[in-house]
Amino acid sequence: MIEESKDGRNGNNLSITASSQSIEPHQNQESDVITKVYKRRWLVLTLFIAYSSLVSGQCFHYAIISNIIRRYYNVSAFAVDSTSMMFFLIFSIFVFPMIYVTERLGLRKSMILGCGLSTLGCWIKIFSVSPDRFLITLLGQAFVALSTTVMLPMPGQVSADWFGADELSTATSLGVFGNILGVAIWFLLPPVIVKNHDNIMDIGQELSVMFWILTISSSITFILIIVFLQNEPKLPPSKTRALQTNIKQEETQGFFKPMRRLLTNKSFLILCNSYGLSIGNFNVIGTLLNQLFLMHFQNGEEDAGRIGFLFIVTGIFGSITFGIILDKTHKFKLTAVIVYFLTLCGQIFFAVSLFFEIKWMVYASSIFLGFFMTGYLALGYEMATEYTYPDSETLSAGILNITPNIYGIVLVLILERLLENFGDEVVHVVLCAVLFMGLILTIITKDEHRRQDAPNIAKIAVS
Repeated sequence: MIEESKDGRNGNNLSITASSQSIEPHQNQESDVITKVYKRRWLVLTLFIAYSSLVSGQCFHYAIISNIIRRYYNVSAFAVDSTSMMFFLIFSIFVFPMIYVTERLGLRKSMILGCGLSTLGCWIKIFSVSPDRFLITLLGQAFVALSTTVMLPMPGQVSADWFGADELSTATSLGVFGNILGVAIWFLLPPVIVKNHDNIMDIGQELSVMFWILTISSSITFILIIVFLQNEPKLPPSKTRALQTNIKQEETQGFFKPMRRLLTNKSFLILCNSYGLSIGNFNVIGTLLNQLFLMHFQNGEEDAGRIGFLFIVTGIFGSITFGIILDKTHKFKLTAVIVYFLTLCGQIFFAVSLFFEIKWMVYASSIFLGFFMTGYLALGYEMATEYTYPDSETLSAGILNITPNIYGIVLVLILERLLENFGDEVVHVVLCAVLFMGLILTIITKDEHRRQDAPNIAKIAVS
């Protein structure tokens, strides 16, 4: 148990009113705010990690065995890539309506809704195992993709609702961990489960095994969320969360005023684009990795899967590492610039490794690139929260995740055509150029700490 009490004079407390440019203190409320960090927070976080890993993993599990899926369903490379791009498109279209709904449902009902959509999509894919049922595959993917509109904006909300001030960045990075973990697992498993058999009926049997694993896992997670997930703790976990809750109770500005504040926040908009360029690259690599690797190494489906797995797993360690660094140092911009620069270096290293067709070097470069590029996921969430506090973490994270999905769609469409017509050299040049633009945007972004500074502003206001 951790308890904190708020300093103040004459029984005065403060609330904070959000503005796109400032945080204004007010008085005339009770001074003492009791906060408590509950042990149950780890159960909530674990359930979210399980849910998010099952959803995110399905984004690329067709693309990583693209050549096999093309043979089985007799479809084009673009059709297989659309199973990933569908996630980017559906998120961009439905994220705001879904945030509007989930803000009113609360954490528990939102996770039940999201996991329910994903589980329904998995069950639909059970019935897609036939060479003439690719449209059923797309329908199942659509329901899973719709679940991402609930899942992706949620790590910041989970950490803010349940974790103390000195655990926020670490908790957010662990929440993003589920997203990364799912992608890693489903980069690795499809090439192991589904082989490129001469007989397509054998391929179908192995696809069925893969879908049953997903469906059973998702159904169990859905039941656990219904039974064990609690909406929010009785007491706030930190002063910062208490202040934020006061604002939501006092303000009756609905959904659109906070949205307008976020969309006129220059620092946040620059972050959205720099984050979008980096994670957009991540989406491109996840979608095209099978094709890029097989251009240099024949019959390398399992190698491509292992490389994708290492790319993501090292990003898990990167995400947790950067979360701990932020909790200890609060150097958000400096950390972001360093990570972005090393991501660009990793992208160059990865391209050179493929050009020279040195397999061990491709593995090494994917580890280096994954640690920084994938690790940047959690860092982006934390910076968004600092730039937009005290507005909803769900809303800011939802807007933040639109840009990588839009950039992902545009880049996949362009780079797939370039890959077919000019080879992969020009693809890697474009990816490096995109990361360079993102690095420039990161450098020019202001260094703001609205959430970190909120308790200090409160103390000044009541002294």
